[in-house]
Amino acid sequence: MLRILTVFLLLCVPVLQSCQQETASKPLVVSTIKPVQALVYAVAGENQGAIALHQLLPDGASPHHYALKPSDRRLLEQASAVFYVGEGLENFLSKSLSNLAPDTQRVALAQAQGIQHLHARHQAETAHDDGHETHKEGEDWHVWLNPVNAIAMTHQIAQVLSEIDPPNREIYQRNATLLVQQINATDERIKAQLAAVKTRPYLAFHDAWQHFDTHYELKFAGAVTLDVSRLPGARHVQDIRNLITERQAVCLFQEPQFPPALVKTLAEGTDLRIGELDPLGMKIPLNVDTYPALLQSAADSFTQCLSVTTP
Repeated sequence: MLRILTVFLLLCVPVLQSCQQETASKPLVVSTIKPVQALVYAVAGENQGAIALHQLLPDGASPHHYALKPSDRRLLEQASAVFYVGEGLENFLSKSLSNLAPDTQRVALAQAQGIQHLHARHQAETAHDDGHETHKEGEDWHVWLNPVNAIAMTHQIAQVLSEIDPPNREIYQRNATLLVQQINATDERIKAQLAAVKTRPYLAFHDAWQHFDTHYELKFAGAVTLDVSRLPGARHVQDIRNLITERQAVCLFQEPQFPPALVKTLAEGTDLRIGELDPLGMKIPLNVDTYPALLQSAADSFTQCLSVTTP
């Protein structure tokens, strides 16, 4: 029996080594957040086995607060390419990116050719607990929520995948073309869908939707908090309640990454509706349709919460 087992193991070792070598030889492509992974996945194709794809942040994790684990750093060190939005969003990446091998492609998709950049909205947050007024400055990094930007990112992704896996260049280019067509079709459908509600003001938990509401000409009335790392104080809560009245806001959107208790407090005693928006698409299954589904899900949420209801 021992002799049979020994022979079996001797026969299996070469097979296992071959499998390990095949896996190790695949270029590893790391994406930070799900919207980026969705675009990379669609360009790579559902049945494309020539590269290994990995999403760094788990669904539900906010890039504003994420801290890299040792396993994350080891994964990044093995990557042939790292796709991220920009260090203004994923600032936890700065040190790790500088420590990667020189031949690792570091791809900041917010810098892709054709990206439509927006400055962060200069809305005063007047109710910090210390009583000092502050302003949010710099760039709005939620660029993926504009389909025009997603198309620019798609072209950049196809180019990088073609460089790290030249034999499958035609596949990546073809998949990118199909994805762009799908994004354009979704975009046109959403424009028609949102036309009836774009004059109705909305509030957001934090100002993540400027790229979306600017593209679709929706009416942004304000954000509950501009600093996503802290909840607003009692004075800011009263400011927001005044804003609801002054700007005749119809809907307040919460996000699954943030506590819903404050949203409910703000809506008490008003006719404000509560909706939900998720800029990361954490509840959407990952497949070649994930990015268009993220756009459509947002459009459906806006439509449902902003539509006029008949008594």
